[in-house]
Amino acid sequence: MLHVFNDTFVEALGSLTMRFVRAAGGFVIFCGKAWARVFTPPWNWRQIMDQAMALGVRSLPVALTTALFVGLVMVLQTGMQMIKFGAKSYVPAISFIANSREMIPVFIAFVVGARVAASIAAELGTMRVTEQIDAMDILNVDPMRYLVAPRLIAMTLLLPLICVLCLIAGFAGGMIVAASALNINPVEYYTVTLKFADLRDVYSGFMKTFVFGCIVALVGSYFGFNTHGGAAGVGRATTTAVVVTLMLILLSNFIMTRWILMVTMPVM
Repeated sequence: MLHVFNDTFVEALGSLTMRFVRAAGGFVIFCGKAWARVFTPPWNWRQIMDQAMALGVRSLPVALTTALFVGLVMVLQTGMQMIKFGAKSYVPAISFIANSREMIPVFIAFVVGARVAASIAAELGTMRVTEQIDAMDILNVDPMRYLVAPRLIAMTLLLPLICVLCLIAGFAGGMIVAASALNINPVEYYTVTLKFADLRDVYSGFMKTFVFGCIVALVGSYFGFNTHGGAAGVGRATTTAVVVTLMLILLSNFIMTRWILMVTMPVM
């Protein structure tokens, strides 16, 4: 009985591993084809602008709201803890560094990424199951160039710009709660932040968002393109796209953070 169980477990593990390797390989090939279209003309500027509006600009309200509350909570929590150690004056700088390096880029990538990846996967998945993508192939229209490349360009360029605006919103939120709950006046808040924060803190978080935007567009497009099974398949593709997007954002964030710290703050 134990021998049968072990055989079944090994077979299931092997099958799962093969499916994962096959899916990972297919995703890498898909990414290569997408980037090849991005760097070779012609470019459909009308589509790029439409996608920038639909995926980026329309995500701005929820992104700014998220950043505002991240700034509020970060300063409030940091302040309450730093008061115990008599270091309340360092709260503005600590909060700004944490927000600019990690909190704002990752939170915004989560919020915008979930929305955009779901939207892309649902839209392209519907086109796949209704055979619109197949019709484009028959008509000799490259669906990768027409559907994927504009979304990839738009998200890769728009997410960093959204992040900059969100950093400002988070800073404003922190300043508000610092003045109202911690008795730190706005001038002092601004001065302390400039004294201890560095442009490297902003750059490190800003550069990450290019990768996050790329991940969001590619994952949503990949699962949309590989949708099958009608309406139920579209639902599965959308859910899977969101989950994989969030996991890849976390993984890539750790890798980039480790690399950035090694470059900017080498261990002595």
